[in-house]
Parts: sequence; structure tokens; C-alpha cells
Amino acid sequence: MKKTFVSILIALLTVALAACGGSKSNDAAESSAAPSHSASASASASPSSSPEQDKVEIIMTNGKGEIASQWEQAAKDFMAANPNITVKAYSQAVGDTLSILDKLTASGETVTIAMMGPDQLLNKHKDFGIDLSNEKWNGDTSYGIRDESGKVVGFPFAIEGFGLVYNKKVVEKAVGGSFDPFSINTRDKLKELLDKMKASGVQYPVAYQTEAWSVSNHYSTQFLNQAADPNTVIAQLKEGKLDLASNAVWNGYYDTMDLLASKEYNKYGERPLGKYYDDAHLSVGKGESAILFNGNWAFDSLKAVAGDSFGFIPVPVDNNPDNPLNNKIQAGPTQSLVINNKATPAQQEAAKKFLNWIVYDQAGQDFLVNKSQIISAFKNNPNKVTNPLGAAIADAIAQDKTLPFTNNYIYGDDWFKLIGPEVQKYIVKKVSRADLAKFIQDYYTSKK
Repeated sequence: MKKTFVSILIALLTVALAACGGSKSNDAAESSAAPSHSASASASASPSSSPEQDKVEIIMTNGKGEIASQWEQAAKDFMAANPNITVKAYSQAVGDTLSILDKLTASGETVTIAMMGPDQLLNKHKDFGIDLSNEKWNGDTSYGIRDESGKVVGFPFAIEGFGLVYNKKVVEKAVGGSFDPFSINTRDKLKELLDKMKASGVQYPVAYQTEAWSVSNHYSTQFLNQAADPNTVIAQLKEGKLDLASNAVWNGYYDTMDLLASKEYNKYGERPLGKYYDDAHLSVGKGESAILFNGNWAFDSLKAVAGDSFGFIPVPVDNNPDNPLNNKIQAGPTQSLVINNKATPAQQEAAKKFLNWIVYDQAGQDFLVNKSQIISAFKNNPNKVTNPLGAAIADAIAQDKTLPFTNNYIYGDDWFKLIGPEVQKYIVKKVSRADLAKFIQDYYTSKK
């Protein structure tokens, strides 16, 4: 059969790749390294079973293409500690719109561990995972992804956050010394800071990019944090019990957006819609502007420009300095690892070992934080990310200055494709704020 031939061919190619000692980012990473005796990572076997009987192969997919090489090396290191487990590690290409999980599944492969965003896990792939509620690592994190029934179905792989990214050098020059980003806890204080930067010679303090994902999935979901559980607000919207047009928090975020996107402060204010992502990062990285709305992932673009340091200012929603929304940035798991319920029991057990390896093995901890520069969701991980935006988020988490990551409570594709264009129309005044409120409310009432 064709499938048998392909399997044989893959096995032969794997041997060839192992002999060469490397593979491409979207190929399987396999190894036959000598075993380790790490108790936390070793594969378990009954004394009466033979090594051959215990051998199992799993497929893992990585949705963060920027850590493809680290993902492959992690697979090799894990196999060295678990010689009876063979891992094929695949990574999605950066910018690829079709997920590697979907590609492999379409080709007939059964992916054992899939990396996906929490919104995908709880919507498109809500029937994919197994119950992980009883796993030991839940005791070391509060970020496990739960389904509607409360079961933990996702392992929190990457913690990220967003707010107003700022260039410390430019801001400190404007204020004449050290600067506490959490001191900007009202909209008026933000405006005052922007005015000080203009007075210091920065013509346009803000480089406000307006891609649909940024102005909708990220910026426009912040109002969900007006309740302790964002799901409460979602439920009110679906039931038609929340009037956005008269909601102070919802309006407050758009008042702040109007300030950020204005002709007075925004580099792109005369023509706010455009492909400004790269230019915005160049402008803030070089210090020509000082502020952009983005997340810690922006550091990859900023660091290519200069060695300047960067941090986060909370997005103020009103002029009440005691409002928690004004004093915190958003942070939470943006990628989760999910074990396929269609995998065999042996594969599922091997997958659980890999998750424990990330949490409890020194090599796994090192892979996550030091090698991949990912903020760990697990309090037992002693490592700290070194990039300044990641470090700022980690510090905010430690100081209890974070809010839930509202992206995790929406269906991202809909917000990007449906609501994003409407927010863009609002920015250029093609629709009113009342029109935008009605569009979002109609979207949610249709989802009952």
C-alpha cells in the first residue's frame, strides 16, 4: 500500500538524517542518544517487560516557528533521557497561515502533542484534548487551560503579555530621570507624558500600528476584564444584557485609542490605516517615536534596531488612579500543549512525560526559558528570560500587576476577520462608535 511505502521511506530518511546529525525545521527530530538516569524524565517500564515492548513513537507540533531549532533540540534532549520514546518534532513556518497540525492531520498522521492557542483549543479544537486535571504540574501553575466544564485540557506552554511598549531612553529623557511605568495610571497622565516627549523633541511620541489583529483581538478585547472572570462579560453579551454603547469601560478604551491614534501624537495620524508594523518597530527601536501598542513578541523586531531597553505601560481606561485596569498589564498563556485523545494510551503516557520534562527536568526548564526566551507558567522554574519585555512581564506577574489575557476568551478568527475591519473603520471615522458597539453586540447575540 502507498501508506506503507511512505512509512518505510520516512524511516529510511530518518536514519539518513540521524547519520547527518541535523534536519530542517519542519522535519522530524529524532535521536538514539544514550539514556539518562534522570528520575523525573525517564520512561517507566515494568520489570518484566522488554525494552522493545515499551518503545513508542509520538509526533509533536510547534506553532511558534521562531523557536523551531530549540523545539527540535528539546525533542532530542528528551529522547536522550527517554530512550524508548521516539519523537518526531515538527514546526510551523513563521507566517504560514495553515497550521502544521492541520497539515499533518490532513495527510493521515496522528499528532500526539499539538501546540495551539487557547482560543483554538476552546473553539475549533475543543474535542481534541484529554483531561489533564490530575497532572502533577497543575500544582505549580495557575495557568492551566480549562474547558467549559472546568477540566484542564491545555498545558500552558508560553506566557505572554501586552500593553504600551515604550523606549526607556526616550521616556527618561522626557521626564528628566528614572521612570515608573505604573505611575501612568490615568489617561490624563498618559497625555501629560506624551506632551513631555513632544517638548523634549519627539514630534510623534506614538507609532500606532492598526493591523486587524492588533486593534481587535488585542486592544478591543480589554474591556472583558471589567469582571473578575471575562467569561461573565461574554455571557452577558450573548444574552443581550450588556449595552456597550453606554458601558463606561468599553467606551474608555476607545477614548484612549482615539488619543493614541490622533494626528497630534501618532506618527501615522494623517493616514492611520496602513502596513506600519515594521516601520513602527523601527521608529520606537531607534527612538524616533517612543510608544507602540504591542506585546513582548515585539522585542524580536525592536532588538534588531538598537540595544535600548524597553518596558510596558498599562493602557489607561479612565482617570481614576485606583482603577485596577489602569494599574496592570495583560498577561497569560498564549500557546498551550494539548494531548490528542485519538493517540494510543502509550503515546498519551509518553506525551505526559514530555510535559513533565518541561516542568521538572533541568534540561526542559532550560529549553523553555533560557533557550527559547519564553516566560514559564510554572513557579518552580528558576530561570528568568533576559529580553527586557519578557522580563517586564515576568516582574509584573511577580508583583501581581497583571490582568487575564483577554485574547483567550474570544474566538480569534472571528475577531480578526469580522470585528477587526469594523474597528479599523472606526479609527478612520467611517463608522461611529455606536455602530461599532452594535456590530459587536450583534455578533455575540448571534452566538447564543
